[in-house]
Amino acid sequence: MAGGLTTCVWLLALARWVWTDLTVPWDAKNQFYAFFRFLATSLHAGTSPFWNPYHFGGHPGIADPQSLIFSPAFVLWAWLDSAPSMLTFDVIVFVHLLAGGLGVVAIGRRRHWPVSACVLAACVFMLGGPASGRLNHTGIILCYGLFPLAALLLEIALQERSRRAALAFGLIAAQIVIARNQVALLLCLALLVLGAREVLRVAEPWTFLRDRLGLFAAMAAVVAALSLVPLVLTLQLASLSNRPAVTLAEALQASVHPSVLLNLAVPNVFGSHLPDFAYWGPGHHTVPEVAATDDSFNYVFVGAVPILILLWLGVARRRLVESGLRTWTLILAGALLFSLGRYTPVFGVVFEQVPGFVFFRRPIDGLFVVGAMVALISGQLVSDYVQGGRATAARLGTTTVVFVCLTVVASAIGVGQRSDRLGSMSYEIAKSIPILAGATLLLWRAHGEARRTFAAACVTLLAVGELVFWNTATRLNGERHAYYRVLEQASAEDQEAIGQLAQELARRRAEGARPRVEIIGLGGAWQNLAVVQGFEATNGYNPLRVGAYDRLIQPGESSAFSANRRFTRTFSGYDCALARAIGLEYLVLDRPIEKLGQLARRPKVEMLRDGPSIWIYRLANTLPRVKFHSRVVVADTDETDISGNLVHPPEADRAHVDEDTPLSARFRYLAGNGGEGQARILSWRPGRIEIAVTATAPGVLVLHDTYYPGWSAEIDGIEVPILKADTLFRAVEVEAGTHTVVFRYRPLRLSNLIGALVGAASGR
Repeated sequence: MAGGLTTCVWLLALARWVWTDLTVPWDAKNQFYAFFRFLATSLHAGTSPFWNPYHFGGHPGIADPQSLIFSPAFVLWAWLDSAPSMLTFDVIVFVHLLAGGLGVVAIGRRRHWPVSACVLAACVFMLGGPASGRLNHTGIILCYGLFPLAALLLEIALQERSRRAALAFGLIAAQIVIARNQVALLLCLALLVLGAREVLRVAEPWTFLRDRLGLFAAMAAVVAALSLVPLVLTLQLASLSNRPAVTLAEALQASVHPSVLLNLAVPNVFGSHLPDFAYWGPGHHTVPEVAATDDSFNYVFVGAVPILILLWLGVARRRLVESGLRTWTLILAGALLFSLGRYTPVFGVVFEQVPGFVFFRRPIDGLFVVGAMVALISGQLVSDYVQGGRATAARLGTTTVVFVCLTVVASAIGVGQRSDRLGSMSYEIAKSIPILAGATLLLWRAHGEARRTFAAACVTLLAVGELVFWNTATRLNGERHAYYRVLEQASAEDQEAIGQLAQELARRRAEGARPRVEIIGLGGAWQNLAVVQGFEATNGYNPLRVGAYDRLIQPGESSAFSANRRFTRTFSGYDCALARAIGLEYLVLDRPIEKLGQLARRPKVEMLRDGPSIWIYRLANTLPRVKFHSRVVVADTDETDISGNLVHPPEADRAHVDEDTPLSARFRYLAGNGGEGQARILSWRPGRIEIAVTATAPGVLVLHDTYYPGWSAEIDGIEVPILKADTLFRAVEVEAGTHTVVFRYRPLRLSNLIGALVGAASGR
């Protein structure tokens, strides 16, 4: 029954998005959905999704945790559907939350919770806290939804010595690990604590542990077998990415301000639900020391009822430190201390002194663990209430509740004073008082198990109603479907522009060229449109990018607004050496090119579309994607002078081979001896490029695609080393004559995996 009721609540929540024609916004569509479409297209075209050529000049999708390549549900649907809809995408994400909710129900049933306790805990888990405010962070939500199932299977495996449960735990835990984000790491730590609890709770821990060594080995083997390769490849990308190590000062900026804890019980206390993004709570403008947080990060509403239960039945009556709740309380306290970051005395010391702690770059992510523990603890407390009644309040517990409440409210008052919003805040708190009073009265006056069961059912219904009303299809997790329709079914004007660009690209490809596109200024949905449409783009939307490309091309993290396109010394404009070398030939803008404010000089262009809201230009004088050079210079190809200019920019008449991948002795001797050669692309697909080369003398073939580990090259079927040439690109030595050169992306080769492990171990 509890599972059925939980599913009904889940369906009601999902229906709110469908009825109101809303979709989960921002990263969920701009990034994850676009990658989902690429995955589906690749599988149906019979090509590998491991390398994404339509994103930032080429991107190692297999190494990117956000690519969904290792998410079974998405892979299965992509295999069935070549063009999955946005609704399908959302439903798959919501199904993971439902799985988590049903996992919570199963945990409750093992502990003999009544139906009301199971439903309350499940709904708080599915709909409460950051699971609502940060629903757009798809990768995090996927691993969060799997956590209760992993915790349940771990408990069954160890308590019942079940091999099946151990193997199932390994499968689920591996999926959490494969998410490869900080929340997944925190959830893994929580699972370790829960596993330790099972060992330490028995009278003879060593005997218990010895008898289950085989189970532990099986679980570890399954997790390692499924997650080791993705982890290694992600470490490889991380070491070569644009994301440097986070300093303590940067990490502290993502701390949870203590006032945010008031939002656990009061939904709109900081204006999170006000229209036009009128949020005024902790963030860049009000509390600069937590500038890395915003309205969605700080929205943690789980409901007035669960917080009342936690403080009254848990803290005030000291139930949290008793058997059955102690471990969950320990995890909750640890996650809360971690989340508060700069507002605790230990975070800075631990960050700088404990090896590996620097991976925890965002304290506020700990709120996901807080939300999961609040759900489980509130379920257990309601169960204890129904079965045993109210325990007597302890003086220390009551004092703790009063102190915590006063501290949080005082902190919120400080934020309200800075924003001159004390009146608004007081009004929102007052609106929650009737709910708190009603729930308190129901629980207080119920005597006898039958009445307590009824009271628990009433407060659960109240809590579920709050969660569905405040946390589903809101400004924080829902946006009009039409805003993203260019990714699925574009408007007439958008479709006309996209079709015009597609025809141009098809014409140039028929001529043997592989031109690239840059799209800027057209809004969030356009940022990764190239990934959906199959346009090779120089930019996109992704916080994780190949470091060398990002440093030299400077495409920026977001192309939604034209002001985000900054030009630097290495990429000074659309007619600079690097722009020509990467094959940038088409610009799609939200304004005429002469009104692109950051562009110092107007390049030579041909206008293909003149507004009214989309402008398309073709650039002149781009270099071909493949070029044979008989003149070769060995140099530090990414060296810049004192003013920031490249010392060795790409040139049409020679190749600059990086000194880190030197030419062989024979080619060093022959370099610059002259000779002619031609190169053309015979076949192209993601992860595989075949090129024909005809040369009268030895030289170097340069493919203007991003140099990155995992690529291999063959000349006439014989593997040869890949060189780094012209700052960013891949090249091979070619003898005189006619040859076929094939580049393949093979990240799963043992040599690449070993190289990635060595690089990670050495810190490179």
